[in-house]
Amino acid sequence: MSEHIVSSFSEDMDGLKGELIRMGHLVVDQIDSAVKSLKARDTQMANRVNLNDKQVDAINDDIEERVMAILALRHPFAVDLRETIAALKVARELERIGDLAKNCAMRVSVIVEDDKVKGIKKIVKMGKQVSANVAMAMSAFENRDVEQALDVWFGDEAIDDFCNAVFETILTGMMVDNSNVNACTQMTFIAKNLERMGDHATRIASATHYVVTAESIREKRPKSDRTSTTRYLLEEEDEE
Repeated sequence: MSEHIVSSFSEDMDGLKGELIRMGHLVVDQIDSAVKSLKARDTQMANRVNLNDKQVDAINDDIEERVMAILALRHPFAVDLRETIAALKVARELERIGDLAKNCAMRVSVIVEDDKVKGIKKIVKMGKQVSANVAMAMSAFENRDVEQALDVWFGDEAIDDFCNAVFETILTGMMVDNSNVNACTQMTFIAKNLERMGDHATRIASATHYVVTAESIREKRPKSDRTSTTRYLLEEEDEE
């Protein structure tokens, strides 16, 4: 393979990686903005999350086109093929996370109408954990860091614990006062959407692990098992 072709292929891959990193930053910002809009009861901020999702979708479309072009024109193999396919997988996971962040933001307008709804502080903390996991997953992908990818994989249980705690708080509150069932229902949807974002982050981590090692992560991902870190995070919470 000539030096020119190798150089062109490297430029294609660098451009693909750059777009993925940019998409990752946008998606993390979507999560943060959705959670902040709930905490601040800011429906205008929530509406911007919905509008900004179009930019995430556009980048996803661009990445798909780049990947198809690389596969058709460059015929990558071995690690280059793994990186190309992983880029497509990561973009799809990010696009889904962006959709879930949009869904969270769309529910804010209903929740903020009720000043008695419980669990907002727990959801805010859960959202920060999810945002951190997605950012860590993208950092692992950018740096081809297998250890960091495994941290994301095993760290998902913290998000599950948050989700369980949110559901318990909301359902207990509804048993005491069922006048705000609509707002509470929207809160449970947000918690579930955040939990699903965490699952998508683990799939990004899995893609990184496969690129570097050519193997899937063999360890089963723990679900709902409490670690010392998770307990510490939950103990810090002050309920609304």
